[in-house]
Amino acid sequence: MITRQSQPSKRVRILSQRSKENLILLGLDDGQYYALNRVGGRVWELCDGTRTVSEIVATLCEEFTAPAATIEQDVLELLGDLANGNLVVEAN
Repeated sequence: MITRQSQPSKRVRILSQRSKENLILLGLDDGQYYALNRVGGRVWELCDGTRTVSEIVATLCEEFTAPAATIEQDVLELLGDLANGNLVVEAN
């Protein structure tokens, strides 16, 4: 389960390609593909295994105009979905 203290990291064997509006992820092991919007793509970029979810949220709060509580809720939901899709893992 992803929490505010989790340090999400991109799973290996995931290809990413930016299109005009989205970031497309392709799992090489299962052939599944996922599309992330601009904000979701930024979350993906920040999932390097060194930042906590709280740090990712703080970065997004500086970059986007939305209430911090909304950003945190959205990030936790997205990371939960990415974890369920085997796209991110917990680094710690």
